[in-house]
Amino acid sequence: MSTAAARPEAGADVAVPSDRNNAWKSPWVRAWVGLIGVVLAVNVTMVVLAIATNPGLIRDDYYERGRDVERTIVTRLAEGPQWTMSIDLPADTRAEETTKVRFAVVDKAGQPVQPERVTYYAYRPSDATRDFSVAMSQEAPGIYEAEVRFPLGGIWDTLVSIEHAGKEHSLGQRVSVLLP
Repeated sequence: MSTAAARPEAGADVAVPSDRNNAWKSPWVRAWVGLIGVVLAVNVTMVVLAIATNPGLIRDDYYERGRDVERTIVTRLAEGPQWTMSIDLPADTRAEETTKVRFAVVDKAGQPVQPERVTYYAYRPSDATRDFSVAMSQEAPGIYEAEVRFPLGGIWDTLVSIEHAGKEHSLGQRVSVLLP
């Protein structure tokens, strides 16, 4: 076979596949561009949702309160009365229904503590306008109770504050309130 037979004639049209040079025809290129498009769309959606649903700061003095957190915790532990405290809130607590909350406190010898005042606080992390507090009454020595009504379902940060001998002691608990 001669080399002249393999060559096309000088005046003949040679068919060059033009589709072979178009990258958009490749499924791999389309898949990568589609993947990048999906990632960008998800990111834009998340940014828009974060801006639209931002509850803002709940406390105006967040910086001052957070600046000395470690020192405050260490000081409270050192000065603490070494009491055993517990909050009892039913697991099936529902929004818009009255629920009984119990709080128990005993000293390190196991004797009931008789504080001057016990208050139950409920904080909504995403909406400070829903926060509330209820004074707790003594049910038995060292056991206090209050009837509370959570206005909304979801996550709540609760705190029982005790005033005893001129000092305040507290115990916090995060609870999940069921929808009505």
